[in-house]
Amino acid sequence: MDALRLIGFALIVGLVVVGLDYYQQDKKHQGTLSANGYVETLKTRFALYHEELDAEAAERDRQKRWRAGGKPYMPVPDSELSRRAIMDSDFTLDAREGGGLKSVSEAARPLASKVAVQKAEIQAKKLDKVSWVYEKAGHTYWIEIKLRQEASADSLAGNIARSIDSMDFGASNYAPFGVIGGVAYFQFVEAEYSPIHLDVRKVWSMITAKVTDLTQPVGFQIYTGTLGLGEEIRVEMYTDAPEQDVRIFLSQLDYDGMNALLSRPVPGVGNEAVTDPDGGIERALQMAEVRAEFTRLRSEIAQLRIENINGLALLANTMAAQHGLPSDAFDLTANNIQSPDDLIQIGYRKGLAGLEIENADADGSGGSVFGRLFGKLTGGSEEKEVEPKSSGGLFGGLKSFFKGSETADASGKRVNEASEIRVNKGGAGSSGKCAFKDARKTCSLSGG
Repeated sequence: MDALRLIGFALIVGLVVVGLDYYQQDKKHQGTLSANGYVETLKTRFALYHEELDAEAAERDRQKRWRAGGKPYMPVPDSELSRRAIMDSDFTLDAREGGGLKSVSEAARPLASKVAVQKAEIQAKKLDKVSWVYEKAGHTYWIEIKLRQEASADSLAGNIARSIDSMDFGASNYAPFGVIGGVAYFQFVEAEYSPIHLDVRKVWSMITAKVTDLTQPVGFQIYTGTLGLGEEIRVEMYTDAPEQDVRIFLSQLDYDGMNALLSRPVPGVGNEAVTDPDGGIERALQMAEVRAEFTRLRSEIAQLRIENINGLALLANTMAAQHGLPSDAFDLTANNIQSPDDLIQIGYRKGLAGLEIENADADGSGGSVFGRLFGKLTGGSEEKEVEPKSSGGLFGGLKSFFKGSETADASGKRVNEASEIRVNKGGAGSSGKCAFKDARKTCSLSGG
């Protein structure tokens, strides 16, 4: 008898729940929902629920792969290509017998050598976590893939990191090498006032198990490429192989897998991406310009947020961090200065995707990506081209936007087609800070 009462009570509760749910769904359909229509809404909501579960599972899998690092996406060794770790060779040879010990007295030399070896061991352990050493046909390739999380816009440290991203720090010593797998690669250009640093040469000595000889010219080249903006995958390679072999080696990376590590994959990146070698240098210049523009924009906004920090919000975040909570729980500016991260990420990817359209557009119209995104932020129907170096106009426009003003104080020529973000071709005087050095065109890989 008690069981029958329990079953009856459960049925009544179930009918009440179904009735309330039907009432809510019927209100959404303005009182026209039939019984069959209600069944369809149940199917639709059930399907959406499973899609959300699948999306959450996919995100957990992405985060797991992100934590595993970039080594799984490096070339697979074969009969011709061998692979090893730095610590698999006599990597401390330079630390034990290198020229750095010549200036040390005989009494202190044993201790100095021990310290140098210990330093080399610590560095080799760190490098082996993110890199492999490959050898093929007498040439050595050392490749490192580092994953960088996006710096939070709601923490002081995150805004400082964003604000300094556009600074040069020697990044302008890189010349475009080409586009491989949809990623723009650049080659370090050694010059009289920008030589390869001694510490870098010592790393090469660790890789090759040789002693650094400063009387001889540098016998290797440095290549670098970056996938993403803010949340980034950075590829760096040291090698003594010729350029054609370098292109073949870099084409063996798993670009599909690396792109899938990003929460927002970059268009045009993948194993099947093909770029004409003759146009690869120009394409790399264009991609560097797009990146420099959006890096500069992120830095300008971060600096504006730093200048408008709310003391109570900073204190609240500090106390939250002390109690094990996220250090960016509260908006650093108390919601006075917005951080349009989504617009920046979408605009950056749209700028890269639009390069193909720009290359096919012979009239050269369209304005800069920087100006077009600024126009979208201010909500204007027509967009303006903003000169990156005129910080007064940029800050005036950004401040007016973030304070709710309808217009922005930015000067420049009028540009049509406001709904499309397009990129100008790289060239002399472009905002990507490219210049000719020793008859080679070099570019800043930062926004500065």
